[in-house]
Amino acid sequence: MFFYRKKISLNKFGNRRSKLYSLLGIGLLFILGLIILVNTYFYHDNLAIPVTTKDPTIDSSPLILEIGKLMRLLNISELKMQQILGEGCPLVIKPISNELDSKINVLNLLAKGLAYITDLNSNDPTTIFKSQMAVFASAELTEVTSVKEPFSSDDDQGEEDFYLETPPGLDDWDFEFDQNEPVELSKDPVVLIYNTHNAETYLPTDGKSKLEGRNAGVVSVAKALEQTLEGKYGLKTIRSEVIHDYPDWARSYIKSLQTAQKLLKTNKTIRAVFDIHRDAGFKDKSTTTIDINGKKAASIMIVIGTEHQRWRQNLAFAEKLEVKANLLYPGLIRDIRIRNNRRYNQHLHPNALILEVGSDLNTLKEAQYSASLFARVITEVIKDMSH
Repeated sequence: MFFYRKKISLNKFGNRRSKLYSLLGIGLLFILGLIILVNTYFYHDNLAIPVTTKDPTIDSSPLILEIGKLMRLLNISELKMQQILGEGCPLVIKPISNELDSKINVLNLLAKGLAYITDLNSNDPTTIFKSQMAVFASAELTEVTSVKEPFSSDDDQGEEDFYLETPPGLDDWDFEFDQNEPVELSKDPVVLIYNTHNAETYLPTDGKSKLEGRNAGVVSVAKALEQTLEGKYGLKTIRSEVIHDYPDWARSYIKSLQTAQKLLKTNKTIRAVFDIHRDAGFKDKSTTTIDINGKKAASIMIVIGTEHQRWRQNLAFAEKLEVKANLLYPGLIRDIRIRNNRRYNQHLHPNALILEVGSDLNTLKEAQYSASLFARVITEVIKDMSH
């Protein structure tokens, strides 16, 4: 019995010591944060923050750079930081891979320390439930794999160009051209435009989001793009109004694949291919609306499928368009979305893209205005490619 009481006493001493170190750890984190804020306020340099269109990664930010400068100033190495925090937060003693950048390691150390002290992990929402409800704390919750795509539109029902067998002859041909070969922009066809989902339209204008069996709002947007490319910028454009999504929506991409391939075979000077759609699934239009030159415009999302070998060429072209658009009309390009297990007929041409012009909550006028703005972006990128 005496031994049992002594063991309890030692456990209490250990708990007190652990709590003391935890408080020291919190204090250290607070002081470190205060120093960073002061240092940022008085000594902050003008830093260039790199912008990327690739998958989201942890990029350099002023806060991270200031942490790195502060650690170098105080001569605190990564190992020393681990030892300091490890006194109060033993979990951070675990070695960190040398492959990670030091600025990311600092974030990992702070995150692990806070997780140890509070038992809350920002990467595991179940820890919040467990801290508040005992029934969750006693249960083993199944880990849920995160979804790569943050948004799935109402029209994203699976594309048949991947799930259905493609007819013979549509997969054994690729469009080839010399990217550096000059093109007479006013003479040769350089842009191909079509609509895979012709029925997509704009709710405020047409009263519904689809007009089955008809060339609806997205076709009018495609027409506005064509007219501006040719009428204002002198780029000869080919546009198809063949309906591909009716009566069998599931074969829309196979039908538009046939259309695109037929036109590309007879027009070897095509430098860009655009399949015009509109997005859906939003609760309000604020996400897909922007003011440009005092007018409401529908922002554009570029979509790329990776289910073919040359998808990175599509991505490279999309990035050129985004860079140019950011210079001319900041905010016009909302995002570049990369989708796995999709192809979207983009294997036919290295510069083939889907353009989602606004959402079904935008007006047709806003989408047409965006198309006219984007025509200038396309023109300047193609001219740069042709020089």
